[in-house]
Amino acid sequence: MVEAGGVSRQPSLFRQIAVRLGILTAIFALLDVAIVVPMYAFDQQALAEDFIEQQAERIDHRLGDPSGLGWAASAAARLEPPPGVESWGFEVIAADREPALRVGALAPLPRPGARALDFTQRDATPSGTLVTGLRRFSGQHGPYWIFVSAHVVGTRAYWPVIGQELLAHVALPLAPLLILLLVFNAQVVRRMLAPLERAALEVDALDPARMDARLSPPTTSREVAALVSAVNRALDRLQKAMALLKTFTADAAHELRTPLSVLRLRTDALPDSATKVRLGEEIQTMIRLVNQMLDLAQADVLRLDGAEPVDLQAMAAEVVAQIAPHAFAAGHDIQLTDLGSTPALGHRDALGRALRNLVENAIHHTQGGRPIEVSVGPGARFSVRDFGPGLPAEGEKIFDRFWRQSRAQDGGAGLGLGIVRSIVEAHGGAVEADNTADAGAVFTCVFPAAPPLPTFNRADTIPADGYP
Repeated sequence: MVEAGGVSRQPSLFRQIAVRLGILTAIFALLDVAIVVPMYAFDQQALAEDFIEQQAERIDHRLGDPSGLGWAASAAARLEPPPGVESWGFEVIAADREPALRVGALAPLPRPGARALDFTQRDATPSGTLVTGLRRFSGQHGPYWIFVSAHVVGTRAYWPVIGQELLAHVALPLAPLLILLLVFNAQVVRRMLAPLERAALEVDALDPARMDARLSPPTTSREVAALVSAVNRALDRLQKAMALLKTFTADAAHELRTPLSVLRLRTDALPDSATKVRLGEEIQTMIRLVNQMLDLAQADVLRLDGAEPVDLQAMAAEVVAQIAPHAFAAGHDIQLTDLGSTPALGHRDALGRALRNLVENAIHHTQGGRPIEVSVGPGARFSVRDFGPGLPAEGEKIFDRFWRQSRAQDGGAGLGLGIVRSIVEAHGGAVEADNTADAGAVFTCVFPAAPPLPTFNRADTIPADGYP
């Protein structure tokens, strides 16, 4: 499914690859855990040693050095037994090897010597395992020992031990490596997909007015380069097809002008009747459509290589003179006003076609014999004002080719304003349409001003004696 703007709701290729890499990393981590946990869980002696170590460190962290000022025996009451033990107890032996604190039931323990080492012992019982162990710690006034005794039932007491082992020997070593691997792979994938993103931006920037534009072939990936080359070949074929279509349109329009002219002459020779008037209107509409097809074909191939300054006032006067009979026949007067025009850089014939289409559009929409007002200036611009119904609600669509507010309306195929925009934009200008305060609409075409013509001082080129 595609959202507005042409963007698919499907996840990006980068996201799909990143997710798969993440899943692969998670599977690798789980596989590592699945291998380490059983190996460690079956080693009962190692579990017992780590259990005693964990409990002794917990007791030491809570009570501290028995010879220190901060040590308090009352803190021992707040020590909860570890989960999964039936009974437990511990004894703290000070540096003088005398018991400093005794909590709970303990197995028999010989008094440690000054150099007593750590040990862990497991003894089977009818209901479980008796685990005992001694751990030596260093204090301010010498070593002290913590003796732990616990009657373990099942494996629950070892779960924290296994969790700590996974954290210390699996998660902490592997996490930085896996994160580094993910970041590295993400950067590699993003770098490899960058040519595709650049190609997508270039495709979005393609303009039908510039059919010669092509995508830049990348050098980083053979597969992406093959895709871009295939797109460029498709654009070549599309350009040829469009050129053939435009040529056919221009040729067909040109060939239709002669039979239409003959048909109009023969219609004019018919006796006056309502049918003759209707035929004349239909023929005139067809002639206008054929002329617009020619204008459209010429606007699409318009180039400003041979552009020159165009006198907009003279050009407008010529267009008004040519179209005045058509305006008079439709019952409208046509007025031309010069508001201080300056030359525009472009093609005189193309600018004339744009102005003629605007005037024809105004004649078609103006009702009640109201005049058509054409003005040039101020600056490099011309405007056409009509007294019609004004712009429709879909004002932004009026310059789209073949768009009409109502398909049932007569006269026109929706090409005139599209031709105007094509010609104006080819000259680097802009066309604007606005409703007027009283009635109708005004269309204004603004162009870049032509550079001023060079002026010469006659005194600089002809000597004072009159001879060159």
